[in-house]
Amino acid sequence: MLTVCLKRNSRDDNGFTLVELLIVVAIIAILAAIAIPQFAQYRQKAAAASAAMSLTGCTQDLNARYADDGTTTTKTCGVGSSSATLTLNPSDGTITGIDGSYTVKGLSVMCALSNNQVECT
Repeated sequence: MLTVCLKRNSRDDNGFTLVELLIVVAIIAILAAIAIPQFAQYRQKAAAASAAMSLTGCTQDLNARYADDGTTTTKTCGVGSSSATLTLNPSDGTITGIDGSYTVKGLSVMCALSNNQVECT
């Protein structure tokens, strides 16, 4: 009786092929291309929200100080790495000095006061 012995290919089948690695790299690149712009938008929205919160707090503080002493009509507030000098007009209660550009977390943010609400973008 004749025994035929078939040998398997002796190469290691434990690793990944170049094609498999290229597919994984391509998938990661596609996911990064989608995620990076979204992350930039989230950073901009966070900076705008931070600026709006700072300016809103300043306007409330200015109003409270004027209500307490009747003389305080200006306040300088820090908004990120910028500052804003708010001025209260006692005759009609309007506050000026909010409109402008501020640098928050390294991003430029534009803020304005409309309908007694601070809005930043």
